Amino acid sequence: MAAAMLAAMIAAPVTKAEELKQAVVVSSTAGVHAPFWIGIDKGFFKDAGFDVSWRQVASSTDRVAVVSSGDAVMGGTGAQGMIAVMSQGNKNFYWVGIPDAAQDISGIVAREGINSLQDLKGKKLAIQFGGSEEITDYLLLKNAGLDMYKDVQLVNLKQSEMIQALKQGLVDAAGAWYPEYKRLQEVPGAKKIASVADLGYWEKYHQIPAPNTLVMNKKFVEDDPAAAKRFLAAYWKAQQWIIDNRQEAAAIVAKISKQSPEEWLAWENMSERFTWKDQATQLSDKGAYPIMQSMEDFMADTIKKIDNKPDFREWVRQDLIVP
Repeated sequence: MAAAMLAAMIAAPVTKAEELKQAVVVSSTAGVHAPFWIGIDKGFFKDAGFDVSWRQVASSTDRVAVVSSGDAVMGGTGAQGMIAVMSQGNKNFYWVGIPDAAQDISGIVAREGINSLQDLKGKKLAIQFGGSEEITDYLLLKNAGLDMYKDVQLVNLKQSEMIQALKQGLVDAAGAWYPEYKRLQEVPGAKKIASVADLGYWEKYHQIPAPNTLVMNKKFVEDDPAAAKRFLAAYWKAQQWIIDNRQEAAAIVAKISKQSPEEWLAWENMSERFTWKDQATQLSDKGAYPIMQSMEDFMADTIKKIDNKPDFREWVRQDLIVP
């Protein structure tokens, strides 16, 4: 039944005589964004009437900006970057989904001799400012009685730079996402001292403190809502294909991401991909909405990176997701 409903959302494959509409999608090379690559490789977007190309954009905030400008029709991004753009009053995009969640996908890894979060007081902690791990590490340290912005020496590093910094003793600990989260634990003497799983978000919301999100260009949607719906349905078809064909997907993903098939499969084993059927729950008060409100409070009141708290519900287009 579910498969039939999803198939009905995608128009019959276009004929050779019909011209495919050009479209660009953006994301990072993280494994969560694999539906874009699979949708291109397996022809799901072409079946929906689109000739799609993918572009890498490193920053979550930049991805939302590219989509809202119309230079891309859809993008995968982080919730913190999405909220930052919303707070600027930018309404040129819609929030159209949450692709995944994981129970233990990130955390803090420390060098030998540091055995707890309390041991980090006065020590150097590497985080990527503005990244999704920032709020996770803040909450972990807060639960341990520490203020991350007062009690710890923060070092702003890209995740890719953290491993070498920990090896060389330039930092005492690092907060990171997978795969760096796993690679940090492989540094001699290093060990995990805290995990996102310690916060209880999985049990309460089936989510993490900074969810991955999907955004779509507003003009693209409003110019042809039926076409936009077909496009998004093609994405969810690719998502389901990955769920059903992970081994084959790993080989395709390896061509684009910086992970080996084995490393990407390890990500898959510790995370859960959502389908279009899960979106009604995720985009609701039973799913990500309370988390988004908590994130806005953090960004506005704690780190003061936004001047207002936008009503993120105004950007949601459930009608594009559920037939």
